[in-house]
Amino acid sequence: MKKLLSVSIFIVLVASISFGQTYKKGDNNLNIGIGPGLAGIYGSMDVPSISVGYQVGVHEKFSVGGIVGYSSSSYDGGSYLGKDYKWTYTYIFIGGRGEYHFIDANIENLDIYAGVTLGYNIVSVSEPTGYSGFYSSEGSYLLYGFHAGGRYYFTPKIGAFLELGYGVGYIVVGGTFRL
Repeated sequence: MKKLLSVSIFIVLVASISFGQTYKKGDNNLNIGIGPGLAGIYGSMDVPSISVGYQVGVHEKFSVGGIVGYSSSSYDGGSYLGKDYKWTYTYIFIGGRGEYHFIDANIENLDIYAGVTLGYNIVSVSEPTGYSGFYSSEGSYLLYGFHAGGRYYFTPKIGAFLELGYGVGYIVVGGTFRL
């Protein structure tokens, strides 16, 4: 319920200020972020999702780009005959993104956007030695996502961003740089 309330408040805030932005055609943005909640992880997260994304403005309202991310998790299978069994997963995500940037108004230094992500999550697994049970580890998979976010620029080239969504992270926060 708290999660739903938080998302609802964010959507209302975005809708109330979505007419302000500083995005324009030809902009090149580099985003470096961190956040919990990579979709499809197994067990508990050890390293939160760390991502680097690059966006190129191809139109006054649209940008496209790519994103690379890393995360890890572990699954504790418990003890059996005096041995502890633990699986460790690493995730390397590679994907493309498209974003829609809302129209200009009176709020400077702010870029409000929404977008989609499509990519592939490369999963590698370290299984416990000596385990011969029925549990089998999963493999790599197609990852899709959507996000809504905003960038605020402290200087013409440096700012911060916040995204909410599904895919690379449920909440991603970080730095943004105009190149």
